[in-house]
Amino acid sequence: MRTPLVILREQASLLGSKTKNLVEASVTTHANGNIFHHSFDLVVPALDRYTYNLFTIIHGPSLYPVTVWGTPVMFLSEEQFIEWLGAKLSSPDTKRIVSILLSQVAA
Repeated sequence: MRTPLVILREQASLLGSKTKNLVEASVTTHANGNIFHHSFDLVVPALDRYTYNLFTIIHGPSLYPVTVWGTPVMFLSEEQFIEWLGAKLSSPDTKRIVSILLSQVAA
């Protein structure tokens, strides 16, 4: 079983190559008691490292379930989480945000 953090980092590493590193992704982790918060952020190096939080997930020490912060969305397994993550990263909303960030750099 891969941890949610490992899965997020794998996906974050792919974005830069798709945008010629004009928009990158980073994952930051914070612990609060027994809860881990992993923020998946879009970063634009050319805009003073402007950062846009795409989503944040939370989980306890047992890794699963994973919850999307601020929503009732919960995943009980790695497979469910990976399926949601793929849909989220390829969604029209995410593509629109990346496109807007790219246009800021190209302007």
